[in-house]
Amino acid sequence: MELVSKLPFLCVISTLIASFCMPVLARWKKEFCAPLATFITGAVFATALFVGYHVSHGNVIHFPVSGWPPPWGIEIVVDTLSSMMLMLISGICFLILIYSFHAIKHELENNVVGWYYTAFLLCMAGMIGLVITNDIFNMYVFIEVTGIGAVALVASKGTRLATEAALKYLLLATIGSGFVLFGIGFIYMMTGNLNLNYIAMELSEVKDSYPFLIWTSLSFLVVGFGVKSALFPLHLWLPDAHSSTASPSSAVLSSLVVKVYIIAFLKILLIAFGLEIFHETYIRSLILVLSVVAMLAGSFFAFVQIELKRRLAYSTVAQIGYVFLGIGLGTPWGLTAGMLHILVHACMKTCLFLTAGAVYYQTGRKKVNQFAGLGYKMPITMGAFTVASFSMVGIPLFGGFISKYGLALGSLEADLPLLILVIILSGLLNATYYFPIIGQAYFSLEEGHEHEEKTFQKDKIPLSMLVPIAILAVCILYLGIFPGGVLDFINQTVVKLL
Repeated sequence: MELVSKLPFLCVISTLIASFCMPVLARWKKEFCAPLATFITGAVFATALFVGYHVSHGNVIHFPVSGWPPPWGIEIVVDTLSSMMLMLISGICFLILIYSFHAIKHELENNVVGWYYTAFLLCMAGMIGLVITNDIFNMYVFIEVTGIGAVALVASKGTRLATEAALKYLLLATIGSGFVLFGIGFIYMMTGNLNLNYIAMELSEVKDSYPFLIWTSLSFLVVGFGVKSALFPLHLWLPDAHSSTASPSSAVLSSLVVKVYIIAFLKILLIAFGLEIFHETYIRSLILVLSVVAMLAGSFFAFVQIELKRRLAYSTVAQIGYVFLGIGLGTPWGLTAGMLHILVHACMKTCLFLTAGAVYYQTGRKKVNQFAGLGYKMPITMGAFTVASFSMVGIPLFGGFISKYGLALGSLEADLPLLILVIILSGLLNATYYFPIIGQAYFSLEEGHEHEEKTFQKDKIPLSMLVPIAILAVCILYLGIFPGGVLDFINQTVVKLL
C-alpha cells in the first residue's frame, strides 16, 4: 500500500525529469528523443492502469509530499476521478507519441524535434499533477506548467501563424491564470487553508459570514477556468492555437489540455464549495447559459470553416459546452454524462486530429472540400474518421451517443426538459459539418477521375501512424456499445462528490 501511494507522485517526477533530459539528448542523439519519450509515457500509462485497478476496489490514495501531512504540506489524492484522468492523460499521450514517430518529422523542422518532446512531456507532467493534487495553490502551479508546455507546443511549428497563435494563447492564458489566482486568494482569505478538504470543512462553518466573497471567488474561478478551457465566449485563443500547430500537438491540446482545467474547476467547485453553495449562487445558471451558447455557437462557427483543422477546433468549443452543461445541471446523471463526455471526446477529437494529420501526410490536403475519393485511397484512416464523426453527432452505438443521452437524462432530473432540444439541435448541427466530408470521401471522385472504378487501396502512411488511429476508433465503438464498466467507475466519483 505504501508503494502504491507513491506511484502517482513518481508519474509526475519521472515525466518532468524526462522532459528536462530531452534538450540535452537532442543535442547529441536526436534520434533517441522519440523512443525515450514514448517509453516514459508508456511506463506512466502502465502505472496509471495499476493505480486505477487499485482505486476501482474502493481504495483512495493519500500521499503527503515530503512527509508533511495536510494542511501544512502538499497532499496528493487519487480517487476515482483523478485515477480516470490519470489513465486518460497517459493513454492518449502514449498513442499520440507513437503516432508522432513519423508525423512530427513531416510537420516540424528537424532542429525543433527535441524541443517538441520537451514541451510535450512538460505539458503531460503538468496535466497529471493538476488532476492528482489536493492543494489549490499547487494546482495553480501545475496550471502554469501545463500552460507553458501547451504554448510551446503551439509555437513549435515555427510558422508565422503558429507564432501569432502562441502569443495570443500566452496572453489570454495569463489573464485566465490571474483570475484563477485571485479566486484562490479569496478562498484563502475566507478559510486560511489551501487543502481542498480543509477548505470544505472551514467553509461549512463560515459560509454565512462571507456571502459576497463566496460568489466573488466563484466568479473569478469561472472566468479564469473558462478562458483556460475555452468556454464560449472566452475561447478566442483556441481556433488559431489548435489549427496552426502540428497535428499531434492539436490532438493533445484539444483532447486533454482544455479538459484538465475543467477537472480542476470541478474539484474546487464540488469538493471545496460543495453542491449546496453551488446551487445557492447564480453560478449554476451562468454555467448553464454559457454551455448552451457554446454548444450552438461553436457548431455554427465550425460549419463555415473551410480548413479541416480549424473546423475541428471550433467543434471543440461546442463539445466543451456539453461538459459544462453536465456540471451546470448538478444532478447525478448530469455529472456522470459530463465526465463521460470528457473521456469520449478525448478519444473522438484525438482520432479526428490524427486522421487530419494522416491525410495531410499522404496527400497534402487540408481543406474540407478536398476529400473526394479518400474513402477508397485511405480506407482505414477515413473509416476511423467516420467512426469519430458519427460519435460526435451522437449516433447510437458510438460513444458520443451515450454521453448525450446521459445529458438528456440529467436535464430531466434537473427539471429542465428544454435542454434536450438544445442537445438534439447541437447534434444536428454537428452532422451538417461532418457528414459532407464523409459524403465526399465515399461518394465522390477527384476531378478528372470520375470514370475510374471505385476500388479500395492501402493507406500509404506508416504503421506507427495507422495503429493509434485504429485503436482510438475501436475505443469509441467500445464506449458506445459497452459503456457499463466506465459508467460504474464514474458513478463512484459522482456518489462521492454529491
